Amino acid sequence: MKRHDVDVTSLVFGLFFLGVFIVWSLVQLDIMGLRGLEVAAPVLLVSVGLAGLMASITKLRRDR
Repeated sequence: MKRHDVDVTSLVFGLFFLGVFIVWSLVQLDIMGLRGLEVAAPVLLVSVGLAGLMASITKLRRDR
């Protein structure tokens, strides 16, 4: 079976939407209040950005 390259854009957006769903679920289930969004939103964005950066760097190294 042939391996395919990582699609970084799909990875980043998939992680972003998964994170938004998790945060939304935590707010709806009253596990986290709206004040928790002050921390959760930046943590989500930074972690998704780091995952995209790591995937891009890995892809560039593999192409060399």
